[in-house]
Amino acid sequence: MGKDGFQKLNKKKGKEDIDDLKKELDMDWHKIDWSEVCKRLETNTETGLTKEKYKEIFAREGPNRLTPPKTTPEWIKFCKQLFGGFSTLLWIGAILCFLRLRNPDIKSFVDPPKR
Repeated sequence: MGKDGFQKLNKKKGKEDIDDLKKELDMDWHKIDWSEVCKRLETNTETGLTKEKYKEIFAREGPNRLTPPKTTPEWIKFCKQLFGGFSTLLWIGAILCFLRLRNPDIKSFVDPPKR
């Protein structure tokens, strides 16, 4: 650690880390022979996985199914539509109109001309 509390980076170590990451991303599945694929996956093209290997993979990875995406409940969608955006202005206007009708003594900014 330096005086400022930050660790100085070793350029050689950083380069080695990048090389390790590149190795992890190196995919050659499309280039290798079937026998090598079977050896890496520990399977057989004739018989498939052994029961022990299946149980090991199942315990580690879980069932092979897609998880459904998270959905927003319908009542939240309804409330967003009811009270969001421009509809809030409409609600305020409706409340003001209702108050004006209930109490005619409230003077509006523009009163209609009397005839």
